Amino acid sequence: MMNTKTRTSLLLPAVALFAASCGGGGGGGGAANVPQTTTLQGTLQMPQVAPQIAPPATGMLEQPMVPGEVVVWMKPGRDAASMNMEGFDLVRTGAGRTAIFHARCSEGRSSIKHGARVEDSVEKATCDAAEQMKLHDDVMIASPNYIYQATVQPNDTYYQAQWHYDQINMPQTWDLQQGSSNVIVAVLDTGIVSSHPEFAGRLVGGYDMISDPQRARDGDGRDPNPEDVGDLQTPQGSSFHGTHCAGTIGANGNDGQGVAGVDWNCKLMNVRCLGQGGGTIEDIANAILWAAGLPNATGTVPPQRADIISMSLGGPGLNPIMQQACDQAAAAGVLLVAAAGNDNTDQPQSPAAFDSVLSVGATDIVRQRAPYSNFSPTVDLWAPGGDMSVDRDGDGFPDGVLSTIADDNGNLGYTFYQGTSMACPHVAGVAALLKAQDPSLTASELRQLLIGTAVTGLNLPNQGRLVDAFAAVQAAQQGGGGGQPNAPALVAAQSVADFGADLTELSVRIENRGTGDLVLDGGFATPPVSWLSAEVFDVTANDGIDGDELRLSVDRTGLPNGVEQTTITLNYLAGGQLLSVDVAVRLQVGQSTVTSDTVFVLLVDPVTFETKYQTETSVGQGFSFAMQGVVDGTYLLVAGTDRDNDDFLGDAGELFGAFPSLDQPIPVQIVGGRAATNLSFALQETVTVTSFGLGDEPADDAAPRFRRLD
Repeated sequence: MMNTKTRTSLLLPAVALFAASCGGGGGGGGAANVPQTTTLQGTLQMPQVAPQIAPPATGMLEQPMVPGEVVVWMKPGRDAASMNMEGFDLVRTGAGRTAIFHARCSEGRSSIKHGARVEDSVEKATCDAAEQMKLHDDVMIASPNYIYQATVQPNDTYYQAQWHYDQINMPQTWDLQQGSSNVIVAVLDTGIVSSHPEFAGRLVGGYDMISDPQRARDGDGRDPNPEDVGDLQTPQGSSFHGTHCAGTIGANGNDGQGVAGVDWNCKLMNVRCLGQGGGTIEDIANAILWAAGLPNATGTVPPQRADIISMSLGGPGLNPIMQQACDQAAAAGVLLVAAAGNDNTDQPQSPAAFDSVLSVGATDIVRQRAPYSNFSPTVDLWAPGGDMSVDRDGDGFPDGVLSTIADDNGNLGYTFYQGTSMACPHVAGVAALLKAQDPSLTASELRQLLIGTAVTGLNLPNQGRLVDAFAAVQAAQQGGGGGQPNAPALVAAQSVADFGADLTELSVRIENRGTGDLVLDGGFATPPVSWLSAEVFDVTANDGIDGDELRLSVDRTGLPNGVEQTTITLNYLAGGQLLSVDVAVRLQVGQSTVTSDTVFVLLVDPVTFETKYQTETSVGQGFSFAMQGVVDGTYLLVAGTDRDNDDFLGDAGELFGAFPSLDQPIPVQIVGGRAATNLSFALQETVTVTSFGLGDEPADDAAPRFRRLD
């Protein structure tokens, strides 16, 4: 296994945890000649998604925004340039109906994040200014220019590792439909790395809608070049989030390399609206309008609008600017699909919660709600999003969604990510297959097909439905005059039977979703195991299949602690034709091996990345840690395992995390020698393309790594 360097780009403001005088950086500071010291304490979640944070009492004031900026949607026929609004300066307008104003009342104010009182904060001033702007006769709606985040948390193989396609019956679907180049799916995200071989021949002209050059990181503002130059999102570098999402929608399939996407032929429209730190409402709204072929701030539209818009992004609440853009795009005939969010909450978020948008929640490998996924009643569909904290199929890799990726050094490959960001493109890709099957389908009809054919009865929140690509394309065939497929179609209701640590009996439904009759012709397990018993029963008569329920039981007696895994293959005959279906079987015995590691907790200089302090923890301590004698200063708090014993944390196959979360790390500022407690954060398994031998090891360079002390 080759090691992959941990990339670092911590350009975020420090969080002042203690009210006192300023401390120095990287372990320095304190009173002259008498440095003050403190103790840090916390608990690691092993492994788990990022810790959930209760909604702040200040509500939308604590959501990221561009300080002092108010974005407005003008009434028809009104001109922002001619407005005379006392206390506001026009920053930017364009050919569309959005405009940005600067509120002078925000000047000279500090942020809540930097210790300002709510009533004195720049956030409060900006929100008040937006409310004032709503009163103007020329303005339809106004909002602070919030910054939405990609709903994601980052991580990296070939088709056999893409378990998520079996979950929505993609193998059977590809027998019916593989997509059409006449269908366009717009990917509104961080951009796409166009040189990745999985996108050869698949991209159509896009746009970079990021107005702020600093956020865009490409030297300018809006322009027709939507290439992803990196967002510097994590300590390991940029996320290349849009490239991953685009790969799930439409990576070239059946071409003998890499991974497959859901749709192998659709065109991908790259609309970049997320940059360093996320994307603003104005940029995202204009990206929606541009992709839909509607008037927008650029004064341009694509030669052909998108049929489907995929948005793996979002933020809390129901933003009126975003809703206007979504409603107009839907009215223009575009199907909008968005991620429900990764906050483990039942609260809706924009844009997924709008009636004009198809909202997608995330499932894990056993078709249950992923632990991070939002579960608002506004979630319309569920799709695979993965769970990087487990390896339930026993393939040696975390159960994330595998797709295309790049890195800041220009290397191209494949990686596992988790999130509703990963679920959303599955649905967008299936919608593209439906449009290819029947080009006459409207956006409303696509939505009805996706929801109406989805799988129910899975114990998902609010009687949730899991998208079923095969059933949806079958229904589109029938609606388009193609009729029911004239061949049998063998499907297992679930591709994985997971007994966990306690269950002893499970059943899996086996179905014939095509025509004709299927007769059971035996089965076998690979590898053969003594702890599993399996029987097939014909529960429902005249359902087109002889043997429609697989009943499994396990016996853990005498098995060592750890994970056991096998795969059952059932063979059926349709006349002289042999069809097979696989069901992976997994069980856990005793304590999960993933928590048996020693975990090193480091305080690191955020500039030089030199380790200043270190402690250790393990399962015997409940993964709690305490670090004593810490001098006032600013530090990065990270933790991880060193399974290859090379003294570096965060290599491929190791657990790694940062405070408060890996996708949004924030340096911790310690002042006044006061104790810091409850510094809890999560670890997740780091898996990269080099783990799979899919490319050469990156050349050595000066990229910093996190080194533990001897």
